[in-house]
Amino acid sequence: MDKLFCLDERLKKCASLVQESARLVDVGTDHAYLPVWLLKSEKISFAIASDINEKPLENGRLTAEKYEVNNIEFRLGSGLETITAEDNISDVVIAGMGGEVISAIIDESPLTRNKSLNLILQPMTKSEQLISFLYENGFEIKEQSCVISKGKIYTVMAVRYSGDTIKTDDAFPYLGKLDIKDETNLIFIRTHIKHLENKSRGDSSLLPLVNKLKRVIE
Repeated sequence: MDKLFCLDERLKKCASLVQESARLVDVGTDHAYLPVWLLKSEKISFAIASDINEKPLENGRLTAEKYEVNNIEFRLGSGLETITAEDNISDVVIAGMGGEVISAIIDESPLTRNKSLNLILQPMTKSEQLISFLYENGFEIKEQSCVISKGKIYTVMAVRYSGDTIKTDDAFPYLGKLDIKDETNLIFIRTHIKHLENKSRGDSSLLPLVNKLKRVIE
């Protein structure tokens, strides 16, 4: 059998937030690399690779076959619509999508309102919109950090439903639960600041937020 492949830093961070012996759903799977790697590493017991398109599922089946992984199912559908309570899922990974798309997937599925469900989220863009959505809708970030993978920086978070709407200030969506003593996290926050500074040229009302974020990381 071929030697097990290595995950890139982005997916490796997602994998690190998955619970031991989890029953996992990988939403928007890409070749099913993450669930196959987790199954071969024996960190999880079962996986569903889900995608809205058939081609990634075909690629995923080839990956599972190549690495002799059997305890995985491939389901065609949007978001979490293919998942039922009977699947007894403990962990959901939604990675590689925009923050607004991830928000919609979470919002549309009642399964996400399970306080024991571990949601691992990795937005490619608009992480601030995702964080705002989470805290306005009863979810809370339990752990968050950033990684650099293939020259780009990403934030990854483990989230759970609490049922409590938590009021935050306007800076929180850009900071989340990031440790500002970590240099990689600081790079991510500075990227937010630069983007807001650019937008503030046409909207001066953003300047107080820019200055607040700068003070936080000084």
